Amino acid sequence: MNTPTQPQIEAAESQSIVFVDPSAEDLFLPVLRQRFEVTSVASELQALRAVRTMQPTLVVTELALPEGDGISLCRQSKSLGAMPPLVLATTSAPERVPDVLKAGCDGVLIKPFAPNLLHARIGRLLRMRAKAIQERAMWQRAKSAFLIEHSHQVIAGTNVVYDEEVCVSCGHGGAVAFDAASHRRTWYACLSCNKVWLGPRRERD
Repeated sequence: MNTPTQPQIEAAESQSIVFVDPSAEDLFLPVLRQRFEVTSVASELQALRAVRTMQPTLVVTELALPEGDGISLCRQSKSLGAMPPLVLATTSAPERVPDVLKAGCDGVLIKPFAPNLLHARIGRLLRMRAKAIQERAMWQRAKSAFLIEHSHQVIAGTNVVYDEEVCVSCGHGGAVAFDAASHRRTWYACLSCNKVWLGPRRERD
């Protein structure tokens, strides 16, 4: 299977981003605007209006908004159209992560984090988006019923499910790794009991 070329990846990364975190504008926007077209808004309502009118590739939202809520924004954004925007959530409250993952969020960053980490995560999500779009186009051209069926699968973001990672609270397997705390530690969330914890970092298969 072909992979997206560098120009295709760069084209995906040049698309628009809606940024929803009034408290972090000065910290993150100067770095993001060096490579991306960014629209900054201050509330859930403004963000939803921007998503509907601009059809951005990505929404970056804090979960605790002065007006509205990032989880609701994620859920509503993911209900818009056949190719909804990616959603990357940021929060200083790890206990809220399971709910935003259930709402369909493509990635989560636990505050505090450096601007370059946000920049890198956005780039990774957009490259995955470019690859997913190319693969979907290839599948739609294929005549095989199997490929046509799988062309409608949702391509995961940066969240990874590890069946062998057992919840420290309820004992269920299949924890979601949603953010790397360091090169050795990773944040995990159990979607069965909503427990969030730090554990050893695992590599993707």
